[in-house]
Amino acid sequence: MTDPVLAGQAEAPTAAGAAGARPGRPRDPEVDEAILSTALRMLAEAGYARLTMDQVAARAGVGKASLYRRYPTKESLVLEAIRYRHERGRPDVPDTGSLYRDMLGYLRALIRYRQEHAAGLQAVAGEVMVNPELAAGFRRQVAGGLLAGFRTIVSRAVERGELPPETDLELLAMLPLSLVHHLRLLGGDPVDERHAKRIADQFFAAPAVTARAGRRGGRRDR
Repeated sequence: MTDPVLAGQAEAPTAAGAAGARPGRPRDPEVDEAILSTALRMLAEAGYARLTMDQVAARAGVGKASLYRRYPTKESLVLEAIRYRHERGRPDVPDTGSLYRDMLGYLRALIRYRQEHAAGLQAVAGEVMVNPELAAGFRRQVAGGLLAGFRTIVSRAVERGELPPETDLELLAMLPLSLVHHLRLLGGDPVDERHAKRIADQFFAAPAVTARAGRRGGRRDR
């Protein structure tokens, strides 16, 4: 099954909700939070296919008209709910001055994030395969933001001289997320923080060690 985080790769996330801003009376943030939190819980409990707008409205304690004014379709509701969770839980991009330490820290945080929200992500994984609107939203809301973090780490390493100037930033930024996905699918065991270290050790330690070797006589400093 395709990982929804990898349904698309290069688009940057958008801060706007799926329904978009509309003129008129300002929206009540407490109502928004109630709707989105309820949608996330129900998504994890029942899955995407069985989630209905009427059920979300009833459990959130809001009128159906209020819900549909904000999110006219189930796709727009789910996408905004995922964005709501993702923006609050997405790991910060570390800046330790080391490609290896930055990559290891970000991978560990990403894997923890995926473990915490596995049920919600899996609930829409199958739908992403057949629903272009949902797939495009995941490219913006989830994959784009995570890839931007990896791209920042790689770009900083190029600026520091840990990676050569001709480094393919986009390709190298995709590598860690793709490996996490394929380890989950093919490895048989749950992906955990040990896998983060395997990836960082194999693909991101050598450039940093080489750079330090010229300055410190080859002493590895992790």
